[in-house]
Amino acid sequence: MIILNPHSYTPPSPLVDHQEGYQRTVLQEISLLDLTKPLPLLEQGSIVLLGFSSDEGVKRDLGRFGAADGPSYLIHTLKKFPWSFPQKISLWDAGSICFPDNRLEEGEKLLEEIVAALRAQGAFVIVIGGGHELSWGHFQGIVKSLFSPEEKLSIDVLHLGAHFNLKPLFPHQQVSSGNSLHQIYEYSQKKRIESRYAYLGIQSHSNTFESFKYADSIKAYAALADEMINQPEKIHQALEDWLALSKKIYLTLSLDVFAAAFAPGVSAPQALGMSPHQLLPFFRQVLASGKVAGFDIAELNPIYDQDGHTARLAVSLLLEVLKAISQYH
Repeated sequence: MIILNPHSYTPPSPLVDHQEGYQRTVLQEISLLDLTKPLPLLEQGSIVLLGFSSDEGVKRDLGRFGAADGPSYLIHTLKKFPWSFPQKISLWDAGSICFPDNRLEEGEKLLEEIVAALRAQGAFVIVIGGGHELSWGHFQGIVKSLFSPEEKLSIDVLHLGAHFNLKPLFPHQQVSSGNSLHQIYEYSQKKRIESRYAYLGIQSHSNTFESFKYADSIKAYAALADEMINQPEKIHQALEDWLALSKKIYLTLSLDVFAAAFAPGVSAPQALGMSPHQLLPFFRQVLASGKVAGFDIAELNPIYDQDGHTARLAVSLLLEVLKAISQYH
């Protein structure tokens, strides 16, 4: 059975911000959105956080289990952070889509429908995983909301992560955490969607030769983690040139782009990944373009997250997105 499961919630304190010793948190600023009921009229520019609680894509890709609990874990961590925005933001917690592993494809379809419905109201949707299979349903929802018979759709894909996620599809077009962007590419080709692909933070020893070859065949721009660390000016310029040609961008982040010392709680930890401060300028550069139409964050695995390091890092990046989106959405 597929269910929409609200995240645990504690009523906000009646205290106000000016009282001595009190710190207002995200908990006081976020509202619950119950998707089991008719969708309320959302304020234009609302930001909705939607979880996709899935381990099946990681399982199919032979990764380690635990990412299904990532959405509720991240939201729980987020609500304890201080509210650092001077302005009011219409921020909603829509809970998580939950389902048995063998019903992943049905879960993806529901994710597509919910994302499209929320975006139709003018909301910016942030999807939280779970494994990187969430990209498939999320991207389709974005496309569904943007499609117009009068205008050709153009949306580029920018992935921050250690892996290409361009592995060959499983039989019967089954999606996994390792082939979701391959599926998106084939879908875009079939639908005649204009799409370019960029990969930042790729690990040379964590991808097959075939993946590099396939990325080259689709004319994807790929920056290795080593290049971003040792030649940042060169990659910033290349990224700026790539962004200049974009109209809309689907931005997807896998937490395995970071070294295991900073992000131990992921499905596939990286010994030679990037540090947060090495990646952050590139992340902000993409957000500053004002072209990000959708964002998701994947591979948070609470089972292996020592002292909550990965969750806090994920929240810090999520707050960067909230800040940027609230300014131009």
